[in-house]
Amino acid sequence: MLQLNSFKRLYPRSRVPTDLLKSSLASALLLLSFTSVSTHASNTNSSSPISRTEAANPANFKFISVNGRAATYSSAPCPVEKGLLTCALEKLALINSNTNEIDADYDLAQSFIFPSKSQPKTAVVVVTRSNLMDDSVRAERYRISFQLKNQQTNPEWHWVQYGVQYQCARGKNSGKWTKNLCP
Repeated sequence: MLQLNSFKRLYPRSRVPTDLLKSSLASALLLLSFTSVSTHASNTNSSSPISRTEAANPANFKFISVNGRAATYSSAPCPVEKGLLTCALEKLALINSNTNEIDADYDLAQSFIFPSKSQPKTAVVVVTRSNLMDDSVRAERYRISFQLKNQQTNPEWHWVQYGVQYQCARGKNSGKWTKNLCP
């Protein structure tokens, strides 16, 4: 019977090539996993930023009417200290609060101040979510607009309007943003 210990002594080898091979394999696997993750993210994430010009025009979005209690709560002003994005997400929760809605994870939130940050009068927040469980809609974009009031004494953002756009997953508008429902 062959003893492995005696075999090792007959065939000495260094640990350096083995360690080098292991580290090369680990690096290759790590690099491959990053590549597949970034490819998956680029294929599934539809959170493309919206331009300032497109966000400024409410006609680019389908108007969402809010009735009843949600409209009353939506009309409540948000103090400027609360933050524009926080205020927008709270208002958005009101329009998405029906029984079929699962807590939404939003991919991208953008805020725009008009005419400028130094002279704020109107704010628009556009919030995008993708990976919806809908075979016709790839993503949704919500536009929430506010007007700044009581600027000198107690500045508050007052809700003005909700709007929505859809990114279609199929049909002639596949991959495009539209205010019309997707086929």
